[in-house]
Amino acid sequence: MKPCLIKQPAGIGDVFFCQKIARVMMQNGYKIIWPLRPDIYWIKDYIKDIDFPTTDDDFIGKEIYDRGAGAVVEENGAFISTATADMTHNDGKIMSSKYSMVGLDYSDWQDYFKFDRNFEKEDDLYYNVLGLKDDSEFVFINNLYNENRDCDLLKPENYNLPAVELQYIEGFTLFDWCKVFEKAKSVYTINTSLNYIIDVLDTSYDEYVIIAHNEKNKTEIDYLFSTPHEMICK
Repeated sequence: MKPCLIKQPAGIGDVFFCQKIARVMMQNGYKIIWPLRPDIYWIKDYIKDIDFPTTDDDFIGKEIYDRGAGAVVEENGAFISTATADMTHNDGKIMSSKYSMVGLDYSDWQDYFKFDRNFEKEDDLYYNVLGLKDDSEFVFINNLYNENRDCDLLKPENYNLPAVELQYIEGFTLFDWCKVFEKAKSVYTINTSLNYIIDVLDTSYDEYVIIAHNEKNKTEIDYLFSTPHEMICK
């Protein structure tokens, strides 16, 4: 099968967002080779129909990978660098440039973001690690990667309901928080990769607030998400 090498080694949300590009290429007869940075290699355990080596591995096209940019699609193979699309084919926005570079519409990206949920791990995290119950009412807060807590929306003490905060827990990945995302009454999160997961889950929040880093960041991402939300700048 003809290879299609995709260059987007990091940016978990970027990897999620660009799944449509990979799947359209698969529909056109290409085998996807998508090297990932070793620290996010766990994605392969949930998206199993795409070949995700690490960037340290030997893979087809490695000799052009580091210096390659843009997109070349030929009958016998393809190279697509979504990581650098805004530098080579800028359409005015960083994320949509990844799609316009290869002539695709980004607006239905959610339909192509498919992953296998590990419900056993989700239940273990929800019930045993976090101590939640089926009838638990809580707000979910994500403040990871945020250098300060000046935003009142990210302070657990400001809510009448208990707050569950995203945290690194050994043995669990971001996908394993899906049950928590689904059961939360409200979500308050900085802009990060979990927003892409929430956008493909069955949720109904009292309030869903995404906190962008600044106005530029807001304009770059707010148009991507279909789940009803409010986006503010911290």
